[in-house]
Amino acid sequence: MSMKEIATKIERKQLLEELDILEKFLGKGQEAVSKEEIIQELKAKEKELLEEISYLEEQEAALGGGEYDLSLFDKSILCEDSDIILRKAIDDDRELYYQLKEKYAYMKSAFAKPEFKDELWQEYLSDESLYYTIAKKEDNTFIGYCGVKNLKRKIWEIAIEIRSEYCHLGYGYRALKMYLETVANISKRHEFASRVDTDNTASQNLMEKLGFQPYGLSEFLLHKEEDKLAAEEEYKDQLDDRYMALAKKFNVEPRKLLSHVLEYRIVV
Repeated sequence: MSMKEIATKIERKQLLEELDILEKFLGKGQEAVSKEEIIQELKAKEKELLEEISYLEEQEAALGGGEYDLSLFDKSILCEDSDIILRKAIDDDRELYYQLKEKYAYMKSAFAKPEFKDELWQEYLSDESLYYTIAKKEDNTFIGYCGVKNLKRKIWEIAIEIRSEYCHLGYGYRALKMYLETVANISKRHEFASRVDTDNTASQNLMEKLGFQPYGLSEFLLHKEEDKLAAEEEYKDQLDDRYMALAKKFNVEPRKLLSHVLEYRIVV
């Protein structure tokens, strides 16, 4: 079980709900419903979404760390070694960035919408994040990216994704090590967080190799208590020895690993 499996079920449920509304609108297999009934159903779904957004905004506000001066990071190249550079994004990165995000996305259907991809790109360039492209030094090829997701959080959370053809070659470790050391030196912030899926052993190994320590669990896709309990009950048979060892490492109840992601912390 992984958050991707949960995300797939959520995505399927959303699609089925949308199809159900469309069938009612078209009157397939039953009497056509009125326009008012359709509007009421759509409003109910909108209310659920707004409640979810409100909850997430409250969570973010509780972790707020205030504004940050981005002028300290005004160089086009953040850092480099003999093989890779961490630089600001350029337009040539865009399509490869979309492909990378889609490959590792929890809900892939969103990528069918051009506006969603445009929003992703704007988030990548946003002043509220501190993302850098990881590129090969010899030809400036886009390898992946790493960075801070939200500069307004009290503890900056690190994200990294590498194109599959460049995985297991040491690029992720070298890039993130350089990034953390450089950003800590410039910003004078030294504590960072990272969240990893309980099934993503490669990222867990990367965090531990970099010196990140188990910190606890974090909510991700599931926020309502009843949804968490339902996932834990549904997937409880998958709690094998690896999960037990992971639960011991993070000092948590094993079944909680089925409804949360792992959180690591490091002081650089």
